[in-house]
Amino acid sequence: MGNTTESIVYGWVASPEGRGSIDILWSCCTTVILCCWVSVYPNVGSPNDSKWHPLVDKFNLFCISLLGPDFLFGIAWGQFESARRSVKVFRQDNRLNKTFVWTYRHAFFVDMGGIHLRSPDFPQGFPIDAQQLYYLLSHDYIDMPDMEQMAIEERNSADTLSRLITVFQAFWFLVSTFERFRLGISVTTLELTTVAFALVMLASSITWFYKPSITRPRYISTKNDITVQAIRELMKRTTHPQLPDHWYRTPLDYITHDRFGIDIHWKYYTRLTQIMRIPIFSRPIRARPWDRFPSDTWLTPEYKYSPLALIILLGFSALFLVAWDFYFPTYTEKILWRICSVYNAAFSIYGGIYYFVEMSRSGKRVGEPKPRVEMVGPTRRYQRPVHHHHDNSDSSMETTLVSVRESLLGLRNISEEDDPEMAVSFRVLIPVTITCALYVFARGYIYVEDFISLRAQPSGAYADVNKFLPFLG
Repeated sequence: MGNTTESIVYGWVASPEGRGSIDILWSCCTTVILCCWVSVYPNVGSPNDSKWHPLVDKFNLFCISLLGPDFLFGIAWGQFESARRSVKVFRQDNRLNKTFVWTYRHAFFVDMGGIHLRSPDFPQGFPIDAQQLYYLLSHDYIDMPDMEQMAIEERNSADTLSRLITVFQAFWFLVSTFERFRLGISVTTLELTTVAFALVMLASSITWFYKPSITRPRYISTKNDITVQAIRELMKRTTHPQLPDHWYRTPLDYITHDRFGIDIHWKYYTRLTQIMRIPIFSRPIRARPWDRFPSDTWLTPEYKYSPLALIILLGFSALFLVAWDFYFPTYTEKILWRICSVYNAAFSIYGGIYYFVEMSRSGKRVGEPKPRVEMVGPTRRYQRPVHHHHDNSDSSMETTLVSVRESLLGLRNISEEDDPEMAVSFRVLIPVTITCALYVFARGYIYVEDFISLRAQPSGAYADVNKFLPFLG
């Protein structure tokens, strides 16, 4: 690790009997790729998707995990919390739990867009989540779907085998690396980064354990051919008096109405990548109503189990500080690593605080209505002030100021659906953009240094441990 008594080995090291540079690269890269690819599960795609779109969605999650496995864990954690709330609500309803047991797998399946609702006014259907499904069931707008016929267990044996191989590879890598620490043998920064990836991706895999691997949705229909518009009118008269006339994602999205602040800001940046035609984190949805739920949606968790998630995320960031006294080819590289690792940890602390603040703002329980801005058409009601000026220069200046103001307001909300609640405050957008840009730079440097530092390492980095029985010498 930081042992200065070891001799320094420069250049590429072959692996005659022990391990060489290629062994380090192979084991680390294989573990990271398996963790970032095999252990991610995108949501159900659109009925109109091609056979390549599931791979695109999986690649998007792969890119998110490379940007930061802690980001992917945050997404997975929100999905797990949503499924847990769903299971709790369904099982507490005596009308539903007598003949049917709602499981985590059912909850994940519905929340990922596995069920589309059809009606006379929406014959093509649109996705509903578990909270919306419960509302429809509890108000007798639909019959309970036969979950057995939904074929949720679509995941094949090859998929199960790949997940087992990934878990085994990650676990074995962790065991062998911890053995090196125990014996005081040098560890490279690339191995340390891989350990961080493996730990967080194992946590994500546990969180997504019940999430099925399904690419096509299933369909249910409303009872007695009732229309969705009729359901909305009944909602407005009974349970949701503040229901707006205009909807943005699906006609029933007001039931859930989960606009998590983290998701609002995340969607802002992913929309920027789509505008720049580099949609590496999310595939745009252009259908109205939505024909699928994006896989990168951040859902609001609850406080009860959030400290556990916070420990995992802080532990991930703190791992990079372990390399504080590792050997680096140059002193400049060591200083840069220290700066980037400290900032990475500080960013996680800042992000954790920001996360909890947004939880307090948007946290709510299943079925609770929330006030929403009334809309007319696709844009907010806005009446330009009337000024009675006779001076042409003043009028021109006023027109220019109004134009600038409208341009700035347009920059605050770049969502495709023009949902006013997706607008981002400049007071938040500017500091978040700066901190995130610095984070990307810091994370990028750590990745680059992981590889370039292999050009010179202590001789102990190439000493092997017991390959077959770690912790036995």
